[in-house]
Amino acid sequence: MKVYRRGKMACLNECPVQVCFLLLAAIVHLATSVKDVPLVTMEAVVGETIYLPCNISTHEPGDNVVLVLWYREDKGSPIYSADTRGRDVTSAKRWSDDAVFGNRAYFLFEKQPGELAVQNARDTDGGVYRCRVDFIVAQTRNSIVNLTIIVPPERVVIRDQVGAERTTVAGPYSEGDIIKLRCDVYGGRPTPAVSWYRDGVPLVAETKYMALGKHLRSEIALGPLTRQDLHSKLVCKANNHVRASPVEQSVQIDMNFAPLNIRLIGAHQPLSAGHRYDLLCQSAGSRPAASITWFLDGVRLDKSKETTSADGNQTTSTLSISLNRTDAGKYLSCKAYNTYVPSDALEDGWQLDIQHVPDAFVRLGSSLDPDSIREGTDVYFDCIVTAHPAVYKVEWKHNNKTLPHNISQGVIISNHSLVLQGVSRTTAGNYSCVGFNAEGEGSSPVFPLNVMYAPTCAPNQQRVYGVAKQENAEIRCIVDANPPDVEFKWTFNNSAESIDVQASHISRLGTSSVVSYTPMTELDYGTLLCVATNRIGKQRQPCVFHIIAAGRPDQVHNCTLANVSMTSLQVRCFEGFNGGLAQSFFLELRDTQSQEVRFNNTSPVPRFAVPNLHPSAIYQLAVYAFNSKGKSEPYVMSAATQRLPEKQMNSEKAERPRSPLPLTPTLSIAIGLGAAVLIGSCAIVLALKFPCGASRRRNKETAQSTTVRTSSPGPSDKSVASKDYDGNESDEKNPDVIPDTIDSDDQ
Repeated sequence: MKVYRRGKMACLNECPVQVCFLLLAAIVHLATSVKDVPLVTMEAVVGETIYLPCNISTHEPGDNVVLVLWYREDKGSPIYSADTRGRDVTSAKRWSDDAVFGNRAYFLFEKQPGELAVQNARDTDGGVYRCRVDFIVAQTRNSIVNLTIIVPPERVVIRDQVGAERTTVAGPYSEGDIIKLRCDVYGGRPTPAVSWYRDGVPLVAETKYMALGKHLRSEIALGPLTRQDLHSKLVCKANNHVRASPVEQSVQIDMNFAPLNIRLIGAHQPLSAGHRYDLLCQSAGSRPAASITWFLDGVRLDKSKETTSADGNQTTSTLSISLNRTDAGKYLSCKAYNTYVPSDALEDGWQLDIQHVPDAFVRLGSSLDPDSIREGTDVYFDCIVTAHPAVYKVEWKHNNKTLPHNISQGVIISNHSLVLQGVSRTTAGNYSCVGFNAEGEGSSPVFPLNVMYAPTCAPNQQRVYGVAKQENAEIRCIVDANPPDVEFKWTFNNSAESIDVQASHISRLGTSSVVSYTPMTELDYGTLLCVATNRIGKQRQPCVFHIIAAGRPDQVHNCTLANVSMTSLQVRCFEGFNGGLAQSFFLELRDTQSQEVRFNNTSPVPRFAVPNLHPSAIYQLAVYAFNSKGKSEPYVMSAATQRLPEKQMNSEKAERPRSPLPLTPTLSIAIGLGAAVLIGSCAIVLALKFPCGASRRRNKETAQSTTVRTSSPGPSDKSVASKDYDGNESDEKNPDVIPDTIDSDDQ
């Protein structure tokens, strides 16, 4: 042995590394074949980290590990080495066969004994391993490890009787079914044991090896199934070692159930026609939820809506339906069934009792012809009513207004009849009757009563026409007549004669007639009379139209202010005579101090809204009426807007710049004296220039004009001469106005 150690050391010191490894391996193999080597048996589960022991301790003084080699029985060469020659064990040179452990292995020198850690154990890692340790002084040591790798089953598959794989649910099945399930277990070493559990309780099962598929199969049979078997949990478990986690697969039993009951809520109650009802039908016990259908006398109804309770046990179907009186006596039902279960549908229903508001219609007396009723005729009606429940009251209406019983006015109501004595044109209109019962009121369609009468002149017509000489005017006459097929006759009257208007100047459209009239002389102004005739008779009172000479409109009157604020106001006036022509109105507003026009507007009526004014300001307003012949005298008035709040006024006064020429008392007196001297001088000049009569007339004219400007004359002041608001002559034909005959040189 000494020779062996010397040869080994000589090899370690003198031979190349590869040669030394081969030589040492041969020597150790020879030595270990003749000596007893300790054997360690180990088991590991696939995926675990394995720690293979190897004793590297030495008791020789100054001795250390030189080399650690690992072998596997099926390989003649090392599969792992840790070389510490010339270095510390912490920095040992390591090598691992990629075909065996690769980078999964790492030798741990610090363990006692030393260990080869192999991570993520594989199925192929099982076998007999030998560890050889070389020391500097001590003899080479060998140890053997018999490693067994536990391989858990790969997978467990549950299949039903037709071979379909079930992962979570088995079924659905129906009540009374007998079912068979099988569990196939693939892989595993050693051979796993297979067991079944139902809700944690073991089941009896038969297990056999399937050579064709190289797997185990365990079968169970259950049934007949009841409602209590729903959601039962079946577990197939495979286990082949106490250290390996069992592999299992579970399924729940799913079942379908037929509905247990059905109920139509609110049955046998009367329903109102025309109302929309939400009828409910409930069914419980079905799985999956029952399907509920509705039928009316065997005809299926659509547009129902189903809801299911949170636990899925109860189904509610809502039918929104509006029934009418023709549905009375029909059978309304609902049916519940489960399409997944072969069973008869459950049904509930009732015969409909439909109540409705009265249905009425008006019938004219059998002896009356609705197309030949004249004024003064007696008319009677009957109200025919159909109702459930019966009516307790009937009312009559004329033009949608309740018609009371009034014998003095010829209205007689008796039971369901109405009598109208001595009808007139005001009696004509739409008649209806209304029946009342517990369901409400039902109104009949209107019956139009047509009362025939001779023509009369229609109200609200233009009766005065202002027409200039040789101007054509269209005079329109409108009558009210029934029947409306009328004939017209026109007559012209003046102070001298009465003449029928020629047919060539007359046109007719329905109940209106138009005369084209052109006055040529003063005698052509007068009155036109229009008389119409229909088959009932001739118009008693003719329509009268006055033809006058056209002129300017009269002045507006009674003007008032309204809604006066700091920045706006409204003006309202009453219009005067329009001069025989259509007139419009004009408003002009000026600043009193500067005479600047602040606003003007035209309106078809004498109503004006004036915006955007200044606070605390005084304005002068003038309102005119005008037509195609000219404009009227102005209606002049003053208006003042409201002041700002006191605080703002003070601030404005503080900020407003002072006038460069303040109006002192002395200055006011001087201005007044100057004006008086000027007016006196003008008066003297006029007195010397014109005769006394002319001066007197001129003074009268001035006084009248002043009256127009300072007051608000009415329509009767047309003859007063004045200048309009623009300073122009207002009426050239006014006899009180003296034409200006003074030459410019004399002036």
